[in-house]
Order: sequence, then structure tokens, then C-alpha cells
Amino acid sequence: MAKSKRSSGIDAYLETFQTATSIGGRNAATLRTRMQARRATLNEEIRKEDKFHKGSKRLIGASGDQKTREQATLEMNFAESKIKALQSELCKINSSLQAYQAAGTQETQIPIIPLALKTTTEVSFVSSFSDIISRHYHHDPALFRENIFDFQELRESLSAVTRDEAGIVALCEYYNQLQLVGKRFLHPRIRHGIAFTWYDAINGLPAAQHSVVFERACVLFNLTALHTQIAAQQDRSTEEGMDTAVKSLEKAIGYLEYMKGKFSNSPTKDMSEDMLMLLSDLMKAQAMEILWEKHQLRGLQEDIASLIDCAHKTKSVAECYRPISGDVDLEHMKEYLPGCWISIIKIKDAHYKALAHYYAAVAHETLAATYRGKGKIPEEIHTELHFLYPDSPSEVFSPDPRQHIGLMKAHLNCASLSHEYALKYNSLCRDLLPLLPLREMLSAAEKRTQLKKEVAAGMEGVMVIAPTIQSSDVKLSPVRPDFSSIKVCDMFRQLGPLPTFSIDNSWLPPRTVTLEKEEAGFGISIKGYRPVIISGVDEGSPAEAVGAKVGDWVLAVNGIGVLYKTHSDVVKLIRESGDELALEITTSVSRTGSEHRNSV
Repeated sequence: MAKSKRSSGIDAYLETFQTATSIGGRNAATLRTRMQARRATLNEEIRKEDKFHKGSKRLIGASGDQKTREQATLEMNFAESKIKALQSELCKINSSLQAYQAAGTQETQIPIIPLALKTTTEVSFVSSFSDIISRHYHHDPALFRENIFDFQELRESLSAVTRDEAGIVALCEYYNQLQLVGKRFLHPRIRHGIAFTWYDAINGLPAAQHSVVFERACVLFNLTALHTQIAAQQDRSTEEGMDTAVKSLEKAIGYLEYMKGKFSNSPTKDMSEDMLMLLSDLMKAQAMEILWEKHQLRGLQEDIASLIDCAHKTKSVAECYRPISGDVDLEHMKEYLPGCWISIIKIKDAHYKALAHYYAAVAHETLAATYRGKGKIPEEIHTELHFLYPDSPSEVFSPDPRQHIGLMKAHLNCASLSHEYALKYNSLCRDLLPLLPLREMLSAAEKRTQLKKEVAAGMEGVMVIAPTIQSSDVKLSPVRPDFSSIKVCDMFRQLGPLPTFSIDNSWLPPRTVTLEKEEAGFGISIKGYRPVIISGVDEGSPAEAVGAKVGDWVLAVNGIGVLYKTHSDVVKLIRESGDELALEITTSVSRTGSEHRNSV
């Protein structure tokens, strides 16, 4: 009963969503935000039930008492059923594709499948960072509390990023800051006690890891998802909107390809290697689809060359969806992916295949009418036909109109069969039933083919098998991630310049030594910068007397911090110090610096 109430509640929620989306504008954006918030709530509920499920499972394996095992089994099964119910609601949200489409194009185009943003739990950095600042960097943690809180707030803001370029910038800023913070605090071999918990974007199951690599991968996934959502919400009734959509998808493809090479061992299935490959292929197919729509937007010319070119391009889209359609039939994919996604992919595979056959049929109809009674087909048309059918049968080049009518009928039969599959997949998916414009569009395409078949039925033609249509070679330009354009300030710059003052290196607590100048000077030489390093200590000099050693880092001169000063600036401060020189130095395990030396 509870499940039924939940289901009806989400159905009503999504119905409200669909109404607002059809209106467009601020209402749709507000409800998209509410959907993301609901997704976060469901993820948290799934996390709790998953924790309970795992606990019960461990108890079954550890307990020797039969009654305890039986009770734990009941509790485990109950938790499993609750997880399935919660995932069912999450699936409905993930299946609400129309929520992300531009209102103006919903009635004429098949929806683009966008990715949902991964959600995460809050993380407190205060205790761990403070401990590292005190023990490793030998600083007072109280001086860095504001910096820690600023970084924590930056991470918390990820849950409210906008679905636009500003959202992309916000994620990139956190990613860049995370790179710096990782070098300061999050070494994989150091137990920092910080666990990053992220939820699978599709099934909602949580995964927690102490690795900053996992955190970075999840941010990259959300950047990918954001680009797909930006693509989906473009107005695909204009060339400008289509161009923006394609560029956004090319960026999404770039992120996915980058993740495949660097972050394939993921604890969540949405970032597994096979899933990243499928998502990359899906975004390529959708980009190709939009390029096809752009070609259609300019209007279809009825000449033979234009019809053949259109058949080429349409088959290219179908060929992109063909392997994906096979992948989603794999058992582990069917259990994981939303049914709506699977249906949309199969609809597009069948729909574009049908359209390719339809355009080829019309091309042959035009050929038969244009060259009826003429001795031969012009050479330029021969060339076009050869590109359409690389393994061209002899009847393709025949001037006999009956051969082309036969090819017309064969292609129309293939188109009709594919239309039936597209309509079948649409009718079998419950989540697609509210999308009446989609069914109307598929039905209109099928009706057009049937009308053409009725025309062809009265024509005399030779019975032939439809040749395989060759797809055209259209190249996309995936854009690899480039974070260099998003500049960030190092929040923990006061700890010292990277990479020297990082979690990778270690050094003793700083000490201040005072040198009394003698006739020969202070008896030290320095080299390098950021930091300046003591490169020489004269025997019997004031520097040797106070315990300065070769390789020590110079942190301050006469109370003035010199970590970010140039070599010449430090030399100047030392020379201007008079007869007494106070140096704050530390002895490092790592030796760094250039070979440029000055004796002072």
C-alpha cells in the first residue's frame, strides 16, 4: 500500500513537471531543481537501507543461532524490497526526459537523453585539515579556520549548481581548487580520515572512498552531466540552438573519453568502464542526430542527389544507435538502465533506419520518373548511387524504370518494418506514454511510408532485395577537458609554495637563529627561490655556530616572510640587515632549488 502511495505521488509530481516544462522558463527550471532535491533525498534513503541490508547480511554469515539468522534474513529481504521501491521512484525521475528538453521542440523531435547529476553527502574538513596543518605544516590551525570553511562551502555549493555555463565554471573552480587541496592534505598514503560519499547517478547506491581521485572523478562526471543537460535544453528548431547542443555534447564526449583513460576503476556503476563507453557512444549518436536535424531544418530538396545525400546522412544516425541498441540488451544493462532510456535508444535505432530506407525509396521513384524512356543514367547520378551502395548490384545502374520501382518497393518494405518496431518500442514503455507528440511523430512517419507504398503498389516493378545503404562519413570533434582557463587562488597559500610545501614532503618544525656579523660576513650562501635554500655554510662562521645547515629552507629574514620572494629579494634583505641577522629556517627531508648561488 505504501509503495502504491509513493508511486502515485511521484506520478502526480512528474505530471506537474510535464505541465510546467511545456510552459517553459522559470517554472520548469524551478521544478528541475526540485527534482534534483528529491533525487538527493531518495539517494540518502537508499544509503540507509543499503547499510541496513549489508549489516543484516553480515549478521547472517557471522551468527550461529538459527533464530537470529532467520530474523536477519527477514530484515535483509525487507531492506532489499525497500531499496527496489526507492530505486523505482528514482528511475521515474531519471526517465523524465521531457523535463530537460526545450519547450519549443518537444512536439517535433525525439527527446535527447541527458545524464543526471551525481549527489553527495556533506564532508567536514575542519578536524582533519587542522590536524595536518598542526602536525605536518607546523602552523597554528586557528589561523586557517576561515580557509577551511571557505573550501567546505565551495564543496557544499556543488549541490546547487545552475544548468548553464555558470554551473560549468563553478564545478571547474572546485575541481581546480581540489587539485591544490589534494597536494596540501590528501596524500593517498596518509590516513586523513576524510571519506567522500557519492551516489550512483542512475541506481542511487552510495559509494564512499578516502581517495581524492574518486572525488575528482565524480566532479568530472557531473561536468559531463551538466553539458548533456545544457545540450538537451537547447532550442533545436534553430541552427544556433543546434550548434550549441552539438558543442555541448562534444564537450561531454571529451570528458567521458578523459574519464575512460584515468578513472575507469569506479566503485559506482555509472562510472565503470563499460558504462563510460556506452555513455560516450550515446552522446556521439545524439550529436550526430542533431547534425541530421540541422540538415533537415534547411529543407529537403526533391532532386535525386539531395535525396541520396539525405539517405546517407540518415543511415549514419541509425548506424550510431545500432551498437548501443545491442549493448542495452545485455542483461546487466537492462537491470541497470532506466527502461525509458532503453526504449528511446531502440526507437531511434528503428526510426532513423526507417527514414533512411524511405529517402532511398523516394530517390529511386524520382530516378524512375526522371529517366523513363532515356537510354542511360548520367554519370554523376552513377557516382551518387555508387556512394549510396558501395557493393552496388547491377540493377541500381539500370535505366529501366521497373528496376528502380522494384528498389523503391523493397526500401519501402524495409522502412515499414522499422516503423513498426519504433512504434512497438514506444507503446511498450509506460514512461513514454505521456509523450503524445513522440507517438504522433512516429505515427506520422509511418503513415507517410504507407501512403508511398500505396502509390508504389500501382506501379510495375521488378522484385528485388533492398541493398544495404552506406552511411556518410561525418566527423565529430570531442573537446578534451581544459581547466587552465578557469583560474583559482590557492586557498592555503600561506602554508608555502607548491610543490615544495605539500603533503608529499616533510620537514622539521621551524626554528629562528640569530647570526652576529663578522668581518667575513654571516658565513652562508643561498640558492634557488620559493623557497631559498642554504647552499653553503662556512666553517667557523656565525652560521655554523647557530646550527644552520646546508639544505635548510629559509622561511623568513628578520621577521619578513620570504617564501614567495625571489632569490635577489632575499639576498637584498640579508645584505640590508646590518650586523645582526635573524633567520627562520627549517630542515627538510627533500632537497630542492636551483643551482644559482650568491654569497652574502
